[in-house]
Amino acid sequence: MQEWPGLPFGNEEGQLISSQLGDKRAILLAHHGLLVATRSIEESSFLALQFERAARMQLLASAVGRICEIAADRAREAHDWLLSEEKRGLIFEYLARRALKQHSDCLS
Repeated sequence: MQEWPGLPFGNEEGQLISSQLGDKRAILLAHHGLLVATRSIEESSFLALQFERAARMQLLASAVGRICEIAADRAREAHDWLLSEEKRGLIFEYLARRALKQHSDCLS
């Protein structure tokens, strides 16, 4: 974990965040929240929603008791399935339709 230099007045903070992000697609910034950087708005939106869902599930599970890890190969299988381009696209389209239905004036 990198120590935050303080108020953002220059490029140092951006360089620090990008160095910590590395080749990953998301980073959780202490006292700030989630930052997602991917190739598209669709992918970033989907990944942010999945991250939020995973965090909520982690908190709920922690409240119940000890969390047991799953095997690495099963975790990789779930990761690859959940983040497949086809699944991501279908879920993003569904969420976009739902958002437009609830907020039909957002495009005007």
